[in-house]
Amino acid sequence: MLIDKLNQILNSEDESSVSYVISLFIKKNLKEIPELSINYIACSCHTSKSQISKYIKSLGYRTMKEFKTECMDNVSGFERTNITLFSLQKNTIEQFTDFTKDLICELYYAMEAIDEKKLCALLQDLQKSKRVFVYGHGHASTLCSYVQNELSAKGKETVISDVDFAKKYVFYESDILIIISINGNTFHFEKGVIQNILNCSVNTWLISCKKNIDFSEKFLYIPTIKEKYNAIILRHMIDFILLH
Repeated sequence: MLIDKLNQILNSEDESSVSYVISLFIKKNLKEIPELSINYIACSCHTSKSQISKYIKSLGYRTMKEFKTECMDNVSGFERTNITLFSLQKNTIEQFTDFTKDLICELYYAMEAIDEKKLCALLQDLQKSKRVFVYGHGHASTLCSYVQNELSAKGKETVISDVDFAKKYVFYESDILIIISINGNTFHFEKGVIQNILNCSVNTWLISCKKNIDFSEKFLYIPTIKEKYNAIILRHMIDFILLH
């Protein structure tokens, strides 16, 4: 997703660099970008129109129109996933109690409804692998970092794939690639990237709480009752997988 590309620049570039300044402006004004002219964006970032065009192409977008469409897609994605579970206007203890009860129900449901054969197959593939590649966007990217840290501590070489999957990876028969897509948004916003992944000859697994995903490789569906708990339950399942 675009936000991952922006964060990557903001985390690595110098604050005085042109790419950093543009990325910061876009991230702060993502919702308004589709309505802003290239002149306005250039002036706001104290740079030229040509620099804005060059920057947009460096992100992988051919035109300003394509870039603005991506901005709108990202905003709509935030609206679907920006869920607030608690309110300061309500009793905190009661909310925490209800939250805990919900999670227990969710965990039991996931345990009973998950496809045990597929779960065991993933565990076996992970154990046999010599290298693990993980790929994810948005919140899933933080889970990728978590997986990398946990597996690296166990001596398992783990690589986080770049957000565009543009790097030419050399895969071996003993490798495994795990795609983490909590709500399946990657398959809506990054269809080109998914196609690039599917073109690779590597043992590929998808882990997601979205059931109806058109995916030709191995797929472990994590069942939930309420969508708002998807990220929490999927993280719990990843914890379980990493314990093996």
